[in-house]
Amino acid sequence: MKMLGVRLCLFLTWTGVIYGYSGYRDLIPNGYFVPNPCVGGELWHGVGHLNPQGGGYTNQFGVDFQNHGTSWANVCNLDSDGDGMSNGQELGDPQCNWTTGAMPTRTTGLTHPGFCDTSSSQNCAGLARAPCSSPTFNCPAATETGVKRQIMKIPRTVVPDKETTYMCMTFDLDQSQEYHMIATKPEIDNADVIHHITLFGCGDNAPAITSPQRCETSMPACQEGIGFWTVGMSGQCLHKDAGFRIGKTGYKRVLLQFHWNNAKGRSVQMDGSGLSIYYTPNLRPYDAGLFWTGETNLVIPPGRSRTVVESICPARCTNKILSDTIYIINGFNHMHYKGIAQTVELFSGDERRYLTNQTNYSYDSPINVSYDPPVPIHRGDSLKTTCVYQSLSATKTTFYGFAISNEMCYGTFTYYPKRASSNSVCVTWNTINTCDMEGGTLMGCRIADFFNNSHPATKMVMDKVLANCNPYGGCRQECPAAIAEAEKHPCLAKGVIQDYLLTLKSRNSDLKTTKFLAAFGSCSCRKGDNNNNGGFPIHTGGTTSLDAFASIVVLAFSAVLLL
Repeated sequence: MKMLGVRLCLFLTWTGVIYGYSGYRDLIPNGYFVPNPCVGGELWHGVGHLNPQGGGYTNQFGVDFQNHGTSWANVCNLDSDGDGMSNGQELGDPQCNWTTGAMPTRTTGLTHPGFCDTSSSQNCAGLARAPCSSPTFNCPAATETGVKRQIMKIPRTVVPDKETTYMCMTFDLDQSQEYHMIATKPEIDNADVIHHITLFGCGDNAPAITSPQRCETSMPACQEGIGFWTVGMSGQCLHKDAGFRIGKTGYKRVLLQFHWNNAKGRSVQMDGSGLSIYYTPNLRPYDAGLFWTGETNLVIPPGRSRTVVESICPARCTNKILSDTIYIINGFNHMHYKGIAQTVELFSGDERRYLTNQTNYSYDSPINVSYDPPVPIHRGDSLKTTCVYQSLSATKTTFYGFAISNEMCYGTFTYYPKRASSNSVCVTWNTINTCDMEGGTLMGCRIADFFNNSHPATKMVMDKVLANCNPYGGCRQECPAAIAEAEKHPCLAKGVIQDYLLTLKSRNSDLKTTKFLAAFGSCSCRKGDNNNNGGFPIHTGGTTSLDAFASIVVLAFSAVLLL
């Protein structure tokens, strides 16, 4: 299948390099066989975490392990849970002789080093016990009469030996009648690599992907997120008044996108994860949709204790996007591991309300906020998304991107009725908003024409600059005048539109484009410039925020841009 050059970015949702709990298990004896103190016969995969699957807050063993340089030799003789047995005794290395890759002295009779339990101690009074009420999928509606379940899993597939991989596969749904999808539940095969899963609804023209395929780029025919899972979540259960429409007049095909995080680059990993969906013929009053806010122009310097990014979805945008009042029924924040706090505020008339307010954000412990009663968003209301990052351990600037070493800043909300919103994306790049696009035109610039080097207006501007400016070498005397004339083109108007479009154009590998950008920047020290890149920033070292905004523009307005 031919894959279009369009990134599925809106849900990626859901992404310095993090050497996570799965990798740490290699550094302790029997790390993959630590028993679950709550459920006999099951394992506690995130050994150093409160969550059995890993991620989020650490238990005392995890704290000790981090504080002692993630070295087994330094924590083997400690008694992290205080139950009277050393960590080595609990994990089968009582003499503390084990080294990475070796066979432990004992592989049976193991107990958890982070929690006291009766199998390792006669008295756990006052000591840390395992949180046996860890989140489990709890959705009473999924058991109602008439509700059906469809399990969608990819066949077990080799995970590439690199940090970040996205894979996609489509699944056909029951088309026998009208249904509402009311819940989703993860089906996790390999918890060591699966980072998040996103479920996209597809249009009727979407081609089938019958086996897992790489999808860092994918088809815009499947672009509306209708379900997701990420580390720390047990599943989704929709409000009683709404569901995502599937079946005869709804989505007939869906696309599952998987994010694998193979931080250590292991070459022997496989995964066959997926999602279960629950759907019912007993239609609810409203069709559900998803509404997005946030910022994609992320530039987070290294070594900072606090970097604040803000995004506004203004009243002019909600007036454009909404045809009527929508009611949000749940919402959640999304950043990656540098994110430490996030809020989304709703301004309606003279009132301000926090839709989300996480002062202690953790990517691995997502908080899904439910609103009962649902919260109305009216035409003319505005929203403000604020994301706060800490980059003390980073050595390089962090930009927007899909890998967990990049960052994101999104607020995502499920709402009803779906019909009341013509475009559910209100995301910014600096001061540019997706709602500013009108029929493929942004601030007077025809996006598709600007990225077509053969278009007469684009060709004329590029040829003028190339004829008067050096792509290599110093600033020619006639160059500033040529650039000033080029800046009369609406796509090159000096300011944020120029920053945005020239940086996006820099992602094109075409030789003429490369020479044009170099020539345009050859007089970057012109009086009045505020940077050394000829008026536009070129980001390197990963996916740029411009790629993301371009993707949103493409998905929202069906303009195909080659990134």
